[in-house]
Amino acid sequence: MNDLKIIKNDEEVKALFKVMSMQIEALGFTEHSNRHSTIVSNWTGDILSALGANEREVELGMIAGYLHDLGNAVNRHSHAQTGALLAYKILTKLKIDYTESAEIMMAIGNHDESEGSPVSRICSALIIADKSDVHKSRVRNAIL
Repeated sequence: MNDLKIIKNDEEVKALFKVMSMQIEALGFTEHSNRHSTIVSNWTGDILSALGANEREVELGMIAGYLHDLGNAVNRHSHAQTGALLAYKILTKLKIDYTESAEIMMAIGNHDESEGSPVSRICSALIIADKSDVHKSRVRNAIL
């Protein structure tokens, strides 16, 4: 899990997370904070482990889970595709293998049900983990 730790401590990732949270809050969407990203990361790893994935595939899934909403730093529309490209750039800059970076990119780019499909085991686990986070902190608007 060394790569995930490096990614979480990367200054570029931290800056994008800060902007992402500001934009999501300004738009009034559900919470997409570090809490959500960490939960999705952990649950993606748990799902892959339960499916018998090896340690590296579990870590790749956890990385995808952590970075999956990064595109919200650019715009909510097509955030999965934008985030996938941002993630690929960051991962290759951090010397993550190109094929592994591409697998993470593909999972992130397909995690949103309105524009993507469950095209891999990592992507499928990511989709399930993302949609399973229904914590009360994710509700922005009071129900009248």
